[in-house]
Amino acid sequence: MMMGLYSRGLLVLVFSVMLAGLVFAELESPAILSGSVFCLLLVTMAAIDCCTGLLPDRGNLFLAGFGLLFVLTGTTCSLPEALFGAAVGAGVLLLLRRLSHGGLGLGDVKYAAAFGIWLGGQGTLLALLLSFAIGAVLALLLLACGRLQRDSELAFGPFLSAGAYLSYLGLLW
Repeated sequence: MMMGLYSRGLLVLVFSVMLAGLVFAELESPAILSGSVFCLLLVTMAAIDCCTGLLPDRGNLFLAGFGLLFVLTGTTCSLPEALFGAAVGAGVLLLLRRLSHGGLGLGDVKYAAAFGIWLGGQGTLLALLLSFAIGAVLALLLLACGRLQRDSELAFGPFLSAGAYLSYLGLLW
């Protein structure tokens, strides 16, 4: 599905605001570089999920691969913390997937593992909590406005991206 001009402009605006958040955090150059890559991948995955309802394995591999690259260069968390973050992300969402009887996609599970590499265990838990909170508030607002039905599906990737970004900023401050 092709994105319209409005949607592309919105993505550029969101990415710009995310980068401004990194600059506002007064990071050093390596952290701004890694944060910019992280933001770009988060926005890309959110956009793909909105358009297709899928979080592709290739995108998750890019996110995990770049995360490991920055971990190994010492720009983000330590390797044990990164692996723990991936396990926490995958474990929590896999459990929720089982409990929801498939209501949560396997792509979401892989996505949480991939951004868990960037955030570590504590950051991943915070990202997941923020994702559920943001998703719940928006879903309730959309239900109240009549823009969403109780049996409608809502892509969870954008909420995971938002939670991961906010958690990343929280880890920096």
